[in-house]
Amino acid sequence: MSDSDDNANNLPDGQMENGHISVDSQFNFSRERHSGTNQASDQFDIDLPTSHRYLGKLDNVTGYTFYDDGEVATLAAIQTNTLVFPGFTLPLVLNNDLEINMLQRHTSKKNAFVLLTPDKTFKGFFTYGVIMEIFETHLRNSVLYLKARSRQRCRLVPGKEIKTLIGDLYQVTVEVMLEPPPTSPLCNTQLNSLKIRKLFNCTEYREFYKYRKFRLFHLSQFPLASWVYDKHEICFLHHKLVNALSNYYLIEFIPDDPVQLSYWFVQNFQLRHEERLRIMVLRTAVERLRLELKYLNMKRLICCAKCDAEIAQHSNVFPMSKDGVQSNYCNPEGYVFETVTVSKATNFTLFGSPSAQFSWFPGYSWTIMHCKMCSSHLGWKFSSVNLKPAVFYGLAKSGFDIKIVKEESEVL
Repeated sequence: MSDSDDNANNLPDGQMENGHISVDSQFNFSRERHSGTNQASDQFDIDLPTSHRYLGKLDNVTGYTFYDDGEVATLAAIQTNTLVFPGFTLPLVLNNDLEINMLQRHTSKKNAFVLLTPDKTFKGFFTYGVIMEIFETHLRNSVLYLKARSRQRCRLVPGKEIKTLIGDLYQVTVEVMLEPPPTSPLCNTQLNSLKIRKLFNCTEYREFYKYRKFRLFHLSQFPLASWVYDKHEICFLHHKLVNALSNYYLIEFIPDDPVQLSYWFVQNFQLRHEERLRIMVLRTAVERLRLELKYLNMKRLICCAKCDAEIAQHSNVFPMSKDGVQSNYCNPEGYVFETVTVSKATNFTLFGSPSAQFSWFPGYSWTIMHCKMCSSHLGWKFSSVNLKPAVFYGLAKSGFDIKIVKEESEVL
């Protein structure tokens, strides 16, 4: 079944469209287009969404406290339904004066807060989170706009109270988890005399095969086959995951650093919530990459979270942002949407008229998407008369689930 643009319904004047106000805004960066003009289409600049220009002009914030591994800190915390890994950005809009004052008071010295995510039941807090650095902010018309970057992973200290400050703002005590340096499985199991003469540790995949015979000298001391140890080498896992991901994503968007790749995978590959939480717990990049390779081999569909209607296939996912196919965006009401961009979608209807107000993709107008079967909110259709692609869809992570399709051999 295909999309149904003809079924779009107009909202009453003055009504808010999914939190987007239907009035002229000073943050509308798109230019008015006339249907009669015949202009050549330009390719959309994927750097634009990463700047979150819809928030307006923000002021730079300097200074960040870097915590040591195992250090315990008491910080303000914010709960959202999104999941952010180190290196990625979270935009926020706060409209409540009490929340704004409380957050500013708790972040005035350290410019940092903890981002909490729901557990697998969505009824409580997950034990692990991330420390976010506030790097841009601005208070305008009693509304606080800010951007924060995920810096370090952490976990809630058992037995410590999660104190509610106001609304979704809390005070928590966390233990910082630094990323341990990657090591070879052979580094602590070989004779020193052999280690000096024959190299065994490889940081790049081309070295992995260049020094293959040297590794075999070391491995000859042990009963297991060499491929068992290969599967625990970070350069081997990185190479294998990048090759597999190249079937879905452009190679230039995939990180070269194995640690960053293990985080990038969670932010971009379509995983179920419990799968993402399972990866978040793992301490090392090797553990994460091994589990991600397992998840990568499972065929997946994007389905409505309420009625399981198929909305898109994994092959329809494509990047409209330099950060990847999946990014966090915020609407004027302060709701954060983890959004996946796809080139094709099905089983949906459109609700309301196209609007360019507070658009996450400058130059595009958005229209609300509802599930054709159950009418639940799925995301937005983005359209432009002068940019390529002319149409794409932003699916809200809160509106869909990932269905794992079992192959015939698995079913039997």
